[in-house]
Amino acid sequence: MSNAASTPDASLFSLQLPQLSLPDSDNAEEEYAYSLGIQAYIYGFPWIYNAQLRWLWASEAGKHFSEKHGLPDLYAPINTFHHAAVLATPAAQTGGAPNTDTLYSTAWLDIAEDPIVLSVPAVTERYFVIEMVCMDADNFAYVGTHATGTEAGNYLIAPHHWNGTVPDGVADILPRSRTDTVFLLGRTGVNNSSTTEVQAANEVQQQYLLTPLADWPNAPTPYKKPVMIPWGVDYNHTAGAWRTMNDAMTQNPPGLPPGINQEQLLNLFATINIGPNQHVEQQSEATRIGLQRAARDGLDLLKKFSKSRGKSVNNWTYPPQDVGRAGQHSDFITRAAVQSLSGICANDPDEAVYINTSIDSKGNELNGSNCYRMTFSAGNFPPFNADMHGFWSVTLYNSTYNLCPGSSNYSINGYYPEFSTTDAEGGMTIVIQSDKPDSLPAGSYWLQSPSAESFFLILRVYVPGPTVSFTQTYSPPAIDLAS
Repeated sequence: MSNAASTPDASLFSLQLPQLSLPDSDNAEEEYAYSLGIQAYIYGFPWIYNAQLRWLWASEAGKHFSEKHGLPDLYAPINTFHHAAVLATPAAQTGGAPNTDTLYSTAWLDIAEDPIVLSVPAVTERYFVIEMVCMDADNFAYVGTHATGTEAGNYLIAPHHWNGTVPDGVADILPRSRTDTVFLLGRTGVNNSSTTEVQAANEVQQQYLLTPLADWPNAPTPYKKPVMIPWGVDYNHTAGAWRTMNDAMTQNPPGLPPGINQEQLLNLFATINIGPNQHVEQQSEATRIGLQRAARDGLDLLKKFSKSRGKSVNNWTYPPQDVGRAGQHSDFITRAAVQSLSGICANDPDEAVYINTSIDSKGNELNGSNCYRMTFSAGNFPPFNADMHGFWSVTLYNSTYNLCPGSSNYSINGYYPEFSTTDAEGGMTIVIQSDKPDSLPAGSYWLQSPSAESFFLILRVYVPGPTVSFTQTYSPPAIDLAS
């Protein structure tokens, strides 16, 4: 996602999973639970994270908890949108590497008993997309400029087990959702940084509507069913993550669609009381301790994979090609680390690709004590589909996945008029340093790095060309140390 003005990151789990001082053990039962628990944690992480976020963002109790712990306020009741009214800025230090190109809209849906009709207006002047994500962190559908066009429309979001009648004037979203809980992530493009342009994007957001099918086409009635409270928010309960996973999988069983057979894997996890309809209270003491260790080490493992998984081109890292729906390819480490932990969900490559780097052209870590140059030649700007309002941007983050505090120059957006001037050869140079340059020639722009600290860059390409989305052969400019 990387984020909704900004979304939580792994810092949530540093609270959830205390740093336990657990010694190694020669107990065979504990070691079995530990080794299998690592695999179960990787497989089931999206159910932990999404259950917690759903509670934080869609319940009154979660709203109060967020306020107490300084987490972002993204509260909106179930089946209701929360709209970010402003672009992300360095003022919000909540992690998650937020983009500064689009306004976010988020919603948690419960479609167990009734589908939802999503209504969108005609959007002809800007990029927009609404990503539809199952509880397993894999996408199942899109509505937006690229997926469905610029005309107004009504779209039915239904679970896999629904077999009702689709009303006239409503498009049927296929395939159906694999889970009864659905996360919607909307992104509404902003064409320049002016207040009036942001307000125009806000007006588009306010026309994204969610109506239960039972109410359609009348105004929706409020959601009544209480939101599940995940055990994971009880930070004194070291089994909280596993209890949350079990409850979330019971409500939203994994293993769909039927063509992907995960039954044997789930049966294996059930031997340590993990999975749908399982109960951690039935575990032995040795199994409980082994799973405590697995939750701690599993999270550390996901953090490492989140930074290194993917193809490297010119010292930039592309995401794995199955990102967005990795679990549908049985790639559970990408699903957990890259999609879920790094951003709650991730776009399919033909919708948007995020390419990142934290090293310069010599392989050294980027650091604000140095000055760097990133130069796009005239023929090497990121390829995108302009007819669908695609564009590219480069954004700088510090090591805490935040925009740098106090910075006024943290992103270059190729769509904005203020970044449209090129040099005499038609290229562009991005100067990356902590201090403001004395002067910049035409076609050069400044990104402000943190003073004497490490940082990284994300190159985002929306509605990318095939050399970015498919072959991953587009080579972003190297980050060169300035002489």
